[in-house]
Amino acid sequence: MWTEALKNGKYKARERYLDPLTGKTKIVSVTIEKDTPRARKAAQEQLRVKIEELQEEKKDSNLTIEELAGLYGIHQQNTVKPQSWKRDKVILEKITDLLGRDTLADRLSARYITETLEKSKKENVTRNTYLVHIKKFLRWAYRNDYVESVAYLDKIRPWTDNTKERIEDKYLTSDELETLLKGMKVQKWKLLTEFLALSGLRIGEAMALLDTDITDIIVVNKTMDLNTGSVTDSAKTDAGNRDVFVQEELEPVIRKIRKEKLLDQVEHGYRTDRFLFDFYYQAYNKYLKETTKRLLNHSITPHALRHTHVSLLAEQGVSLDVISRRVGHEGSDVTRKIYLHITERQKKRDHEKVSKIRLLNEGAKREQKLTVKQR
Repeated sequence: MWTEALKNGKYKARERYLDPLTGKTKIVSVTIEKDTPRARKAAQEQLRVKIEELQEEKKDSNLTIEELAGLYGIHQQNTVKPQSWKRDKVILEKITDLLGRDTLADRLSARYITETLEKSKKENVTRNTYLVHIKKFLRWAYRNDYVESVAYLDKIRPWTDNTKERIEDKYLTSDELETLLKGMKVQKWKLLTEFLALSGLRIGEAMALLDTDITDIIVVNKTMDLNTGSVTDSAKTDAGNRDVFVQEELEPVIRKIRKEKLLDQVEHGYRTDRFLFDFYYQAYNKYLKETTKRLLNHSITPHALRHTHVSLLAEQGVSLDVISRRVGHEGSDVTRKIYLHITERQKKRDHEKVSKIRLLNEGAKREQKLTVKQR
């Protein structure tokens, strides 16, 4: 340490130290009133503390799960769509509670995470959902130098999901859809169901539609949050922003929806909501589940009507690329599986038809038999 006199009568105590990031020598200093042995000793202690703070690498490994989740949340808000962040935020809160808010992030292990998820008593499908988000969360932390290693994540295997739906349970056949529509007693729910099945829109996209969004095409450029009722200025994904052609079969349904809305306005004596559809998602979801359970012996959610649209198009021979663009999917695994399931089922039917038909008429067969006998 050395001291230098300043113009104001005070002194600057300085010391060199090695910067661990650059490997270069740097200087740190403190100001003292007098250049006395006592002041020098106090200055030397202050310089020692400063140098230790500067030389010590930031110990992000001391972050708790709660602190790390806060940083991750800020990152997500700035990089993903609001709709996606609202959904992820709920899961992130559950993960934070599950792993322990005060748990040090750098002390996690495969064994701890596995045992914690097993002790949660959640269904395997829920455990796997949490595990996917835990891995995503911790790998982000590793990439940003908040934890030293996440190699242990590769040791954790998902749980066997015995509750997985068959692909057939994710959509309605054309016969099932007709049965459902005939059995629906509430007109507005019937029209909404038919609209979703014939357009392929997500329920949130349909709820955000304005009357002016529909001409000979449906302009999909926004979606409604099913929990808050707020509308975002963009669809769920980039591919979700699209124009959906209004086919001939869909036109009368839209006319009936507009007529129903107008009658509702006249009946109540005031202008109803500006959106084309005016309803609570929870009410429709409950009605649809109960009605399909009663009529079809299994319940579905509104999203299954979107899958139904995919299956109906596949049955008509529409290509997977065309279907994906229409429904606004970017490489959806479910869309591909439904498409392949439908086309494979059609191939099987074609084989069955061919196996039963006779290509030669009866006269030709008799002539063929006679020729064989003469020989």
